[in-house]
Amino acid sequence: MTPVLALMVEAVLMTMVAMMIRRRRMFISRYPELKRFYDLSFLGFLMAALAKLVFLFLDFRDHGIFLLPERWVPAVSYAGNLLFLLTVLLLLLGWFNLLKVLGTGYRLIPVVEFREEYEHLKPGLYLCRVPECYSMIPRLLRGRAGLIISRQHPEEIRKALRIEKTPVLWISKAREENTVFPTRLEFLLQTIVDFMRSTDSPKMILLDGVEYLILENGFVPIFKFLTALKDHAIIHNTVVIVPVEDESFEERMLHLMHREFERLD
Repeated sequence: MTPVLALMVEAVLMTMVAMMIRRRRMFISRYPELKRFYDLSFLGFLMAALAKLVFLFLDFRDHGIFLLPERWVPAVSYAGNLLFLLTVLLLLLGWFNLLKVLGTGYRLIPVVEFREEYEHLKPGLYLCRVPECYSMIPRLLRGRAGLIISRQHPEEIRKALRIEKTPVLWISKAREENTVFPTRLEFLLQTIVDFMRSTDSPKMILLDGVEYLILENGFVPIFKFLTALKDHAIIHNTVVIVPVEDESFEERMLHLMHREFERLD
C-alpha cells in the first residue's frame, strides 16, 4: 500500500475511534441494552487503528521513507497481525451480541382469564379518558385474550385490574424481567404484533403510558407507532385501548389523534 493511501486509512480509523468516544454516552443513554455491542465495536476499531499504525512502519520501510532494521521486521509484522486478529474477534463478538439482543423477545401466551361472553366492539385502536379507561378493562377482557402494557409496575396493574394470568409488560428503563425500554418502539411493536398473530380469537390490549412514550421518543414517532398498531389490530381481530389525558397534548396533536383514532366513552 502506498504511504498516502496508508495514512488516509489510518486517519479514517482514528476519526471513527474519536467519534465513538464522543458519542458513547449519548448512544448508551438511549440504547442501554446495546452497551456491550458499542464497547466491543469501539475496541475493534481501536485495535484496527493500532494495527494499521504498526503496518505503517512496514509501508514506509518498503518505500524507503523509514529505516527499519531487518531483524525487527518479523516482530513488527507479528504485532500488526495479532492486532488485526483482535480486531476481527472483537467485531465478531460485538455483532454476535447485537444479534442476541435484537433476537431477544417475549413469548406472550394468549390467556382468556374471564370466560364470559365478550362485548362486541369492532377491532381497532381506541382512545379513552384515563378515569373511564381502567373501569372498562375488566369488561373488555371478558372472553378476550388480554395483554397489558403499562408504565405502572406489573404488580400494581395486576392488583388494580384484578388479573392473575394476563401477561403484563412494564415500560421502563429498569433491567427487570418483562420490561420494554421506552425507546425500542420497533421491538415493542413486533412483540405486540406477534401476540396478535398468535391466535385468531378476539384479543384486547391495554397500552398505558403513551404520554411517557411521547416524552422519550417525540410525538411523531409515537403517532406513527399507534397508526401501525391500529392497522395490525384491525387485521388480527384485536381491540387496543389507549388511555390519554387531553390536557397532556397540544391542540394540533390532539386533533391528529382524534381524527385518526376513535374515542371510547
